[in-house]
Amino acid sequence: MDEQHLIEWVSERCGPILRYRIARDLADDCAPATQERLLAGVLACDECRRWLDNLSASRSIHGGKDVNAENPLAKLLEYGLDRCVPEFNERVQAVLNRGLGLWDAHVLAPFLVRAGYTDHEVVQTWLRERLDKLVETAQAGDFDLYLSAEEAAHVPNAWRGRPIYKDKFGHEAGYAIPTCYDFGALAYWPEPDARLMKKLEAVVAYLSDPRFQSTVGGYGWDRANRRCYAAGRVFLACAEPARMPLFVEWGARFASARKSDWFQRSLKCLEGWRTPRGTYSLPANLVAERSGYYIYGGLHMGLGEDRRNPQAIELESTFRMLSIKRRMAGAVSRSSTHDSRI
Repeated sequence: MDEQHLIEWVSERCGPILRYRIARDLADDCAPATQERLLAGVLACDECRRWLDNLSASRSIHGGKDVNAENPLAKLLEYGLDRCVPEFNERVQAVLNRGLGLWDAHVLAPFLVRAGYTDHEVVQTWLRERLDKLVETAQAGDFDLYLSAEEAAHVPNAWRGRPIYKDKFGHEAGYAIPTCYDFGALAYWPEPDARLMKKLEAVVAYLSDPRFQSTVGGYGWDRANRRCYAAGRVFLACAEPARMPLFVEWGARFASARKSDWFQRSLKCLEGWRTPRGTYSLPANLVAERSGYYIYGGLHMGLGEDRRNPQAIELESTFRMLSIKRRMAGAVSRSSTHDSRI
């Protein structure tokens, strides 16, 4: 089946969430009134109501529980909600109004960007400060991330012998290496001009380098308090197997990712799960729907289909692959347009 037939195949069999996502993200001529009607169907779903309630109940940002803000935010974004939906916006504003620490802002950045809050101070600060720091790291091209044994001699015994980031990359420098949260924010940044896109591509080229992708992760050394903080491999923008569909979707936007080993290998793997009729049915562990971290673990990947239905994963998998291919095609088209202007 070609793309249009796959879209029709999913639309004829799916529930309200996928039906809305198709209309919003894949249909070329869906009328605004139709999108509004389909969105109302999403908001009426018990699952959507549950995740809105989880966001309302959130009292902390980072964590693996369903009420840690990063997870309901991710889930509702997967359902197609954004700041234009009043019920979503009210709950996000309540989170923002509580005041955010530096770490909270870092964790929230990809979700706020994707939801359309790029005019918010938290996101503005991230763009101005965080991106400049990452570009500096990328331009330096330094992949020697860890303290040598001699340099780590002053670290307490509890962390001796473990990979500890050098000061310029570690805790006190705000982890000046691309994290999974950084990658998510870059992936959904609104259409940038050529100058900004060059910066984004520089960071993605750095994180796509095999020397970064093969890193083991490590610990951030807090000299003032003489302790280390875990900042392992899942914290970094590394293409862990469990989050393969998520990272391929993010990387699809960037030329530097699309030509990288990790992206090509991952895309080939995903394509290997194509069915004889042309749909996709990814392994359950790649589209897992259970409690835990959305970004860290590639969890909460369900799109509203009843997983007791044997066709649910095939519907969701096919939509995800269609979305990836649409993002890839759009990125190539925009790149060609920019090149012709240059």
